[in-house]
Amino acid sequence: MSVLIASMTACAGSPRIEYVYETPGVPAFPVFPPPDPVTLDGEKETVSMPLWYWQKIAEYKIDVDAIEEYLDRLREAAAR
Repeated sequence: MSVLIASMTACAGSPRIEYVYETPGVPAFPVFPPPDPVTLDGEKETVSMPLWYWQKIAEYKIDVDAIEEYLDRLREAAAR
């Protein structure tokens, strides 16, 4: 019992070190468009969609890559 009390007071009495890091602005997470304009032809095994939808997919991929790169930089900075 005395060991438990000693360990509790040791934890409570030790100084706590807090680190403060500057947090740069976080880019907004990309929103993927709903797949309503996409059509699947089961007989031909093809998928059709308008050009603007393909452009949205490309923009989404670019945004996700940018966020992943940003998070990697944050992880590297935190590891220093």
